[in-house]
This record gives sequence, structure tokens and C-alpha cells, in this order.
Amino acid sequence: MATLHLPGRISRLLAGGLLAIPIGALGQSSSNLPPLPEDLIPALRPILVSALAQSPQMIAHNIDIAQAEGNRISDRAPMLPSLGTNVQYGSNTTTTAYATSNSSTNSGLLYSIYANQPVYHWGALKARSDIGKIGVRIAERNYADAYRQLVVSVRAQFLALVAKRIGLRNAEYALQQAEQAVAFAEDQVKAKTLPPGAVVGPQMAVDDARLARDRVVEDMENSKRLFALSIGQTDFGIQNVPDEVPRPAYAPETITKLLQQFVQEGGEKTYPIANLRDSIKQADLDYRIARVQLRPMFGLSYYNSQQTQANVGPTSLNQYVTKSNNYNVVANWSVFDGFATRGAKLSALSRKRSLERTLRTTVDQTMAQARDLEKQLGFSWRGLDLAQRRRDMAEGGVAGVTGDVKRGLLSENDIAAARSYFYQTEWTLAMTRADYLNLWSQFVSTLCVDPMLTVIPDRYLQDGK
Repeated sequence: MATLHLPGRISRLLAGGLLAIPIGALGQSSSNLPPLPEDLIPALRPILVSALAQSPQMIAHNIDIAQAEGNRISDRAPMLPSLGTNVQYGSNTTTTAYATSNSSTNSGLLYSIYANQPVYHWGALKARSDIGKIGVRIAERNYADAYRQLVVSVRAQFLALVAKRIGLRNAEYALQQAEQAVAFAEDQVKAKTLPPGAVVGPQMAVDDARLARDRVVEDMENSKRLFALSIGQTDFGIQNVPDEVPRPAYAPETITKLLQQFVQEGGEKTYPIANLRDSIKQADLDYRIARVQLRPMFGLSYYNSQQTQANVGPTSLNQYVTKSNNYNVVANWSVFDGFATRGAKLSALSRKRSLERTLRTTVDQTMAQARDLEKQLGFSWRGLDLAQRRRDMAEGGVAGVTGDVKRGLLSENDIAAARSYFYQTEWTLAMTRADYLNLWSQFVSTLCVDPMLTVIPDRYLQDGK
């Protein structure tokens, strides 16, 4: 894999936060929160941590921060002095012919040095520099928000792999039972207790079961490949995936308390809302810049030059060195720019109003999403409880049928049917547990209280208001 080389300050910005946090503390679960998938499946935690550096989308956002830092440097540059020089070494002769001929020669070292320093631009230069600083903050929060969403996605994909592994076990068991049915039918045909055509139906059932199994295998392999790509680990193997989704926990009081606090704060701690507020600040600064474009801009300039010149006449030779030093107070005033300033002000104000409207909509949508997730968590837990009870009843059913078979009341086929139903309830239970854990993951992520966000430096959310 190619290594991304970033400017020194960017590397420090991105790596410093991780180095400042003890490795054991990365993504640690808060004791005040019910367990998340990585708390129940420890193998998932290092995957989430390593995805911060290895995931392709995180690498892309890493580059965005570097670009924003470059823009910040460029936006600040007009506030600083500029210095330039022009140096020449050579000879230049000019001859003028009238009644008599005269010539002048410039030779040797010719140079000029100039410097400019903006002094007063009505706050426009400071505003432009602030826009660059805000741009870096926005890029950093976009990086953090991308990781927030990646964590939710990785958890969901991993839990789906667990459920698909259980589904593969069920498909293989169904194929095994179908093959046993064919073998039994063939024995019956050999014993002449069934006609030869009696094998056709069971054999087609085997073909159906094998097709279903092969589809499950390919679906799981494809999901594994996509998962490996999303986390940036091409060597990820299915052996890292357990064959059970552990039982989660439900804490309605904690969930309600988190939601109430989130609503009271108006979602201020979420990355998208903080970025919208900063984008509004940028639009306001753009308007301030546009408002003063037609005012005189003041600055200082310095110019220094030297040249050697010789004038040759019919009866004389004059040679001298010319040095020049100029110190100036400069005022540049654009009196009329074809209404460009008017257009810039209108554009900045319109963008600000649009962002303010988007902010209000985003806050409302985020509040509604958080409230809905709270309700869905309750519904999902109720569904999980039902699935758990059905699974426990099916397990008891397998034990009961096994006992009846030993007593001669039922056949081995009845055990296979009971076990098949039990496996199906286990798969359903895994899916309902995964659904609950995914909703819980979305809830803490939406509220920006996900413990995995501790791998993101705190400064990425500072100055958001």
C-alpha cells in the first residue's frame, strides 16, 4: 500500500491526538453506557481502531485536511510582507547620432529590490485569514464525522457477517438432511419398498439445498470482501468472525437521559451542526470582504536599485553609479468594478441565508432522528425478547424430542426437524440482536457520545459554537 506523506504540521495534527491517548484507552466503553458490539465481541475493537488509519475513506479525508491547511496558509499570506528582487549582470550600449555621436553604456551588476506590506484593508485581510482557519476546523470535523459514520458501518457489517455465518451453518445442515433423505430413499428403492421414481423428489431437494448453500457461501464471501475493503485490511479472514451475537443489554433510563440532554443542547456537539455554524461564519466573513472592496486599500512599499552607466561623447567620458531608494505609502482604490462588488455581497448574503435555513432543518431532523431511534430501540428490544423466548422454547423442544426418540415414541427424523427449527430460531435471534445493537450504535453515534470517538482529538470539536 502506498504511504501518504503530508506536511509536517498536518502529520502532527492527525497523529498527535492518537499519540496523546494511551493505547489501552482507545475506544474504551463508558461504564455508564450499555455495551456496544465491540464490548461484546472484543475482536471488533482493534478493527475499529485500525480503520481510522487504514480505511480508504479516512485516508481521503486525511488529504482533505492537508488541502484545507494549504488553503489556510494561502489565505493568510496577503497579511504578510512580500519581498522580491531582480538581478542582472551584463553590458548594454546605446548610441545616438546627430551632428555628433554620443553613446552610453550600462555594464556590471544591475539589481533592484522591492518589498510591500499591506497596512489597512478595512479588515478584509484578517477576514480572509479567518476563513482559512475555519476551513481547517471544518475539514477536521469532516474527518471526525467520517470516522463516526465508518464506525457505525463497520459494526453493522461485522454483525451481518456473524449472522451470515450462522445462516451458512443452517444451509449446510439443511443440505446434510436432504442428502440423508436421498440415501434413505435409495435404500428403500433397493429394498423394493419404494418405486425407482421415489428418488427424484429427494434428489431435487438436495439440488435446491446445495444451490441455497452455495448462494449463502458466495454472499458471505462477497460481504467479507466488501468489509475488508471498507476497513483497509485485505487479509481479513472469516475466522475472525464469531458464530454468535452475544446478548446485549437495555437501559431505558440511560437512553432517555442521553436524549433529554441532547435535545436541551440542541445538537451543538454534533459534527454536522458545528460545521454548519462555522460555514455560516465563513459566509459572513465573505460578506465583510465584499463590502469593503470599493474602499481604498493602504500599504507600504520599498524599492532599492543600482546601475552603473558610462556616457561617451566626442570630447568627454562620464561614468557614474546610480542608486535609488524609495519609501512609499500606497493607496489603491478601485472606484468602479462593473458591479462585481454588488454581486459578491449578494452571493455571500444568499449563501449565509441558505446555510442558516439548512442549519435549522438539520437541527430539527437530527432531533427527530434521535427521538425515533429511542423509540426503535424499545421496539427492537421487545422483538429481541420474543426471539429469545422462541429460541429457548425451540431448544427445549429439541431436548423433549430427543427424549421421546430414546423412549421409542418418535423417529430420528423428528429430531432433525426439531433441530432445524432450533437453528432457524438461533439465526432469527442473531438477526434481532444485531438489529438492536445497530440501533444502539446509531443512537450513540447520532448523539456524538460514541466511546469510539475518543480516538479523535478533542480539538476537532472545539470552537464549534
